[in-house]
Amino acid sequence: MRLIIHHKTRYRYDHAPRHLIQLLRLTPRTEAHQRVIEWRISTPGKQTRFEDAFGNPSHSHVVASPKQELELIVQGTVDVSALPGGALAGDVSSRAVPTIAYLVPTALTQGFEAVDRLAHKALPGGLKTEWDALALAQAVSDALPYTPGNTDATSTAQQAFETASGVCQDHAHVMIAACRSLGVSARYVSGYVDPGNSRSAASHAWVDIWLGERWVSIDVTNGVFASEFHCRLAIGRDYLDACPVRGMREGGHSEQLDVTVTVQSLQQ
Repeated sequence: MRLIIHHKTRYRYDHAPRHLIQLLRLTPRTEAHQRVIEWRISTPGKQTRFEDAFGNPSHSHVVASPKQELELIVQGTVDVSALPGGALAGDVSSRAVPTIAYLVPTALTQGFEAVDRLAHKALPGGLKTEWDALALAQAVSDALPYTPGNTDATSTAQQAFETASGVCQDHAHVMIAACRSLGVSARYVSGYVDPGNSRSAASHAWVDIWLGERWVSIDVTNGVFASEFHCRLAIGRDYLDACPVRGMREGGHSEQLDVTVTVQSLQQ
């Protein structure tokens, strides 16, 4: 599948900031099933490209004297092959992180009693196959109906679970905590998806689960295996490791953020 992606982020500040620096994970990963045809990131400041600790293509973006409005525009074309049963062919990154590292909890994915109970009730025999992973994803999404506005980027898996609602980011964090409860490594994935008629946004998050010999990629929010409609940007232990944009600024007072993403899929 060929995915044509356009992503614009506009920041508006009460006053022009004095200085701004951002970390951008907005370039698709090179993977066995995913190939970038063309890609461009347009920013008003200087970009420096590097690969982060998880093998994600990344840029630092520095603006010495930002204006009161700032735009980041990302656009390009990516070819993505089908993933039967969600199986990834292998990590081709030069910085492949050992799978055991994804068993270590983070502040956003720390386990808790309720998620332990959910995981063991859904899979009393353990998480062994891709179909087990899909069943666990269904249990997570049933426990957290998709509801925007009740959580934010700082919400932990437990906080989202206790609200009984969440978005794709929360589904991913709770799924990771549930997998770890069963002794299985899992990692966060950020990227884009052609939403079609689904309930998820085009800017999306899902989960990779380690099944002993391979990673299996699960879209928890939509209850399906990741597919040729999913474009992978970054992986990590949680949202903070893989989020598309992180940054700091000096001055500016309050900030207004406007994001638009379109993903168009073309059959090859």
